[in-house]
Amino acid sequence: MIRLAEGSGGKEMQDLIKGFRKILRHTGEWENISNDSATYNLGDYHLVFTTDSFIVDPLFFPGGDIGKIAVCGTINDLAVMGAQPLGLSLSFVLEEGFSKDSLNKIIESMNAISMETGIPIVTGDTKVAEKGKIDKIVINTAGIGLCKVILNKKLEAGDKIIVSGSIGDHTIALLSKRFDFETNVVSDSKSVSFEMNAVNEFIKMAKDPTRGGLAATLNELSEDNKMQFYVYEENIPLKREVKAVEELLGLDFYQFACEGRFICICSSENSGHVLETLRKFNPDANIIGEVRAGSGVVIKTRLGERILHNPTGNIIPRIC
Repeated sequence: MIRLAEGSGGKEMQDLIKGFRKILRHTGEWENISNDSATYNLGDYHLVFTTDSFIVDPLFFPGGDIGKIAVCGTINDLAVMGAQPLGLSLSFVLEEGFSKDSLNKIIESMNAISMETGIPIVTGDTKVAEKGKIDKIVINTAGIGLCKVILNKKLEAGDKIIVSGSIGDHTIALLSKRFDFETNVVSDSKSVSFEMNAVNEFIKMAKDPTRGGLAATLNELSEDNKMQFYVYEENIPLKREVKAVEELLGLDFYQFACEGRFICICSSENSGHVLETLRKFNPDANIIGEVRAGSGVVIKTRLGERILHNPTGNIIPRIC
């Protein structure tokens, strides 16, 4: 039996979702139903469809808020599949008495991302729950997009693993507000659509390391592709303050959620161009490892090698 608590880890959540799929067996002609977005073949194009729900504490934090995360998260799930987003839906469940000023700030934040990316929010719904039945606000967003080529190409030994920027900024920024400690770190929350548009013809696949961070993302990619992901720890871009807080709180940066970063895989031949392009958006982008024959995720540290497991048990709750 799967027993879930707030903050349950990547493996427990993946097992739960697999259980859903055993019941929800009818998928029609939709493909990639276990990926960031499902896809539907329209002939010359693929329709790409995704949805996500957000419960974040606190609602506002350095570099973002729950509204910014909601819009960016859905855009990013479409973008990492190679899609150009066409439009989003937006639904709120509000606790009775929720501040109208806070709600307006959240909506203004969402509109700012919509205007910046040119991706409209076109439909939605709002419900109000009794006081105490939910904690302030829950947001659901869904999105559709189109792409000619789905970023779900076959991986080969020697392919390079690239991260688009520093890891863990979002988690530390949010925790600094939640636990009231000082830091200069701001959330990495942003749309990655422009970055993805610049490199998607040169990469094989991509995924954004949200819940469960690098640990969950790399393990999922390794399992899905039946290849080993070999990572050089010293190559992972990590701000000094993020590392300091990790050690202070006894956390694991491999499990830190990001809201404006992605992992991409490309051939060794294309890796230089992809890295150079991504560094125009973020100088911290770096090649962190390579794909090898085998299975699992192996981390090369200064002290040797170790296995990076999929997160289990409780991880940091209400980050995204």
